[in-house]
Amino acid sequence: MTDLVAKIERGDIEARNLYQRFITYTKEHPDVIIIDTWTNIEKVLDRMHLYQHTEMCSKQKNTDGTPLFYVPKSITLDSIDDWRDNMDIKFPIICKRRAACSSTEAHQMTLVPSPQQMLNIKDWFKSESVILQEFVQHDGIIVKVYVAQGQITASTRPSFKNLDHTADVVHFDSQTLPKSFETDIELSDELDKVFVREDPGAIHDHKKAVLDNHRLQRIADSLHQQLGLTFFGFDVLLQTKTNAYFVVDVNYFPSFKDVDNFHSMFVDILEERLGKV
Repeated sequence: MTDLVAKIERGDIEARNLYQRFITYTKEHPDVIIIDTWTNIEKVLDRMHLYQHTEMCSKQKNTDGTPLFYVPKSITLDSIDDWRDNMDIKFPIICKRRAACSSTEAHQMTLVPSPQQMLNIKDWFKSESVILQEFVQHDGIIVKVYVAQGQITASTRPSFKNLDHTADVVHFDSQTLPKSFETDIELSDELDKVFVREDPGAIHDHKKAVLDNHRLQRIADSLHQQLGLTFFGFDVLLQTKTNAYFVVDVNYFPSFKDVDNFHSMFVDILEERLGKV
């Protein structure tokens, strides 16, 4: 379906017909079980809409009175050429396409350390609608959280080092970044300079020690209530020094590779839905 939507946006009439046939079928056959409705999945396909939904969730309070989590400041531009008119954002930033999936380009992003380097990225984004998102310093550790019908599984992965304005512009594909500290995946020279390759030891241990699974569960519950999704994942950064929680991305039906028993969980969920018919 996400591939069809991408084709529709490019003017593909056959894709539009297939999409409409699916929507019509689900309306005419309410006996067919839909695990996650298309209207809910659509909430995470457009990064601008996604950030609006996550910001609504972020307004909830944690048990200590602080926000449950924060969302990095983001701005949406119809074109990268408009960036000078929207400078109410702090660098470094990550530039992303507004579309969150359905194409290889949707996962290709650019890390821009300073405003002076914005001119260097115009050719990569041309006239496309983009999102500029403030980069959160997080000591090179990202937390991946997988949610299957409310049950969460969290794991840590390597990420970007803390950056200042003197770093270089880096283009990267988020789907090809190393998934563990033990990997031997080769990175470009530019990416290798800013991405954590070796386990930072004490910092990593500290992040895992302060990670609050109860809080992650509350975040997952809040996102579920807002998005209405059964299967999704979200990325959390614990900010340097403060360890404040930042949700930087939400995606529908991630790989669940870090969930050892996902296959049996998935079957159990399907059987449960069938049992309610």
